[in-house]
Amino acid sequence: MRQFTLLRLPRIRNLQIVHTHEVPDVNHCDFHYSHLLPKKPGILPLEETMTKKCRRCGAEFVTRSRIRKRCDSCQTLVSAEKQKKANERLKARRAARRLCLVKAC
Repeated sequence: MRQFTLLRLPRIRNLQIVHTHEVPDVNHCDFHYSHLLPKKPGILPLEETMTKKCRRCGAEFVTRSRIRKRCDSCQTLVSAEKQKKANERLKARRAARRLCLVKAC
């Protein structure tokens, strides 16, 4: 790591404040050649399970996915609610289109 220094001159000209912080030794070429860098390990090794807490009901459940946030029963309820809302939006869009076609004629 190299040092990056930032000199600041306050109102008093005799006093200098020096701020230093480390900057990683990475330049734009490292990003361009990122396919040559070592690959990160996968999200989860196969067959590894974890215990998570459901964000809806608070129950603990076991899963193999880091992505899941709800237990099976809550997930089915949420999926059904989302599907119902999507169907309502679709019906409203079709009704608006029909109304536009009737007005145009």
